Amino acid sequence: MSVFSDARRPRRITAGLGLLGFAALLVIQDPLDPTGAAGFYDASIRHPGLLTASALMLLASAVLTVPAIGAVIHQARDRGSLLAHLGGLFTLLGALGHMGLATVYLVMRSLAGGDPGQMRAFEDRLNSDAALMIFVVLLTSFGIGIALLSWAAWRAGLIGWWAPAMITAVAIAHNALPDDPPMPVQLAALGVIAVVFGRLGVRTLRLSDTDWDHTSASAPEPFSTAATSD
Repeated sequence: MSVFSDARRPRRITAGLGLLGFAALLVIQDPLDPTGAAGFYDASIRHPGLLTASALMLLASAVLTVPAIGAVIHQARDRGSLLAHLGGLFTLLGALGHMGLATVYLVMRSLAGGDPGQMRAFEDRLNSDAALMIFVVLLTSFGIGIALLSWAAWRAGLIGWWAPAMITAVAIAHNALPDDPPMPVQLAALGVIAVVFGRLGVRTLRLSDTDWDHTSASAPEPFSTAATSD
């Protein structure tokens, strides 16, 4: 059977790459993001290239989040199905938040061509607009979603209990810590997410096409030894 008539392999590979890539891109994007204490106007003046690169990585991460969600839902369709679907919904909302944020970054590059006083006044009005609280809701949903997805993966026997425990701790800390935690803290949190979902991605890529079609209850577990020992 050719790869064109059997869609299992491209689906499995896409799912595995999504799991590996969406969090890894966030790890790369975060230290490059020039909008920290500087704000949009200063970033557009001093680092327009970084602003563009940061936006493109957010967009790419959001795109890869979709097959990553599908990978967990597919492999947890017997055990952990409800958690996987709920997690997929919240994570998708978070991905929409990343896409929206990337769009704002690209639009804010044009601030560099305007009058400094007017552009700073516009930025202040933008930041104080209550309607933009939707971004807070969407980005908070991302943490909830990936925590639920990781618990679904554990329930399906795809990974050890340590994984959802760590993701849940990261999600709780993200909401409890100040809005702009130190860079090492942010990178550590994103690194945890990348490790957990990267492990799931490697597991997915190591499956055979036949095993990919098995239910979560019957599929062989490449990391079963490691999972039971965790």
